[in-house]
Amino acid sequence: MSCLLAARTIASRLSTNRRYGTAALAAAAVRNDPKREKFVIALGESDEAYLKYSENRTSNVIILEHTFVPDAGKGKGLGKQLAEAAFQYAIEKQLKVKLECDFTVKYFKDNESKYKAYVTQ
Repeated sequence: MSCLLAARTIASRLSTNRRYGTAALAAAAVRNDPKREKFVIALGESDEAYLKYSENRTSNVIILEHTFVPDAGKGKGLGKQLAEAAFQYAIEKQLKVKLECDFTVKYFKDNESKYKAYVTQ
């Protein structure tokens, strides 16, 4: 029975990798879902990568709170696409960016010269 279970697990992973193949994810579109306060990349009917945020319009700040990428999408640049979209949104809306998410802090450090003027404490 354990061999059958292992075979099913492997088949499931192969199916998942095909469904979220690198080529499909490279062209993934990031959309802003303001009602849920998330930047989202759809990965299928019910799966998604997202960057959760909140906006404080009084102080013109967007707070980047949490990034989530499901296992099938990890290592494919989805977090980077989400962070890029969040920074571009902040720039377009003339908002300062507050980083509370470890991934967005790393992304900022890797791109500090590009975004330094937009980040606040």
